[in-house]
Amino acid sequence: MGKEQFEITGTIDKKEAVDQVRKASRQFALLYFYFSKVLVDNFGEEKAKELIRRAVFELALDRSDKLRKKAKAAGLAADSPEDFRKVTDIPFLGWVPEWGEDHCPYAETWREYFDDYPWFKTLAPFYCDVIDTTNIENFSKHLSHKITQNVMTPGATSCKREYFESQDVKEGKYTYGGQS
Repeated sequence: MGKEQFEITGTIDKKEAVDQVRKASRQFALLYFYFSKVLVDNFGEEKAKELIRRAVFELALDRSDKLRKKAKAAGLAADSPEDFRKVTDIPFLGWVPEWGEDHCPYAETWREYFDDYPWFKTLAPFYCDVIDTTNIENFSKHLSHKITQNVMTPGATSCKREYFESQDVKEGKYTYGGQS
C-alpha cells in the first residue's frame, strides 16, 4: 500500500511520541558513531575527519536544497534562520529542553562513547558544526553560523549559536566545502 493510501487513525500520547522520535534519533546517532569509528580505524583520525566532513557537507547540501525549495514554495524568502525553522525536517518533538544536556538525543547517545573513544569527543560536535553551518549557508545564501555552546561540552545545558552575514557565502564559498 502506497503512503498516499495509508490512513493514520487514532492518537498516541505525547510521552510515547517523544520516546519514538528519540529511539529513531538514537539509531541515527549510533550510525554516525560507527561510521566514524570504521573510518578512524581504517584511515586514522585526520583522514577520517576529512571523509566525514565531505559526507556531512554533501548531506547538508541535499537537505538544505530541499528545505529551500519547500520554503520558496510556501512563499518564504528562504533567507533567515526563522524561515529555516519553519520548514525544518528535524522532528523537534524529540528534543526536550527541560532535559538540559540530554535534550538532544544525538548528544545523549554520543557522550556514551567519549570515555572509550576519546577521538569521538572531537568528531561528535564536528557533525553539528558541519551540518548546521552548511545548512544555513546553503539555505540562506548569505548567512553563516557559529555554535557558541554545545551540550557535548562539559557543563553546557543547551546549544547556542550565532548567525552572521558572510561575504564568502554570498560568493558561494561555504565554510566546510568548496563553491556552491
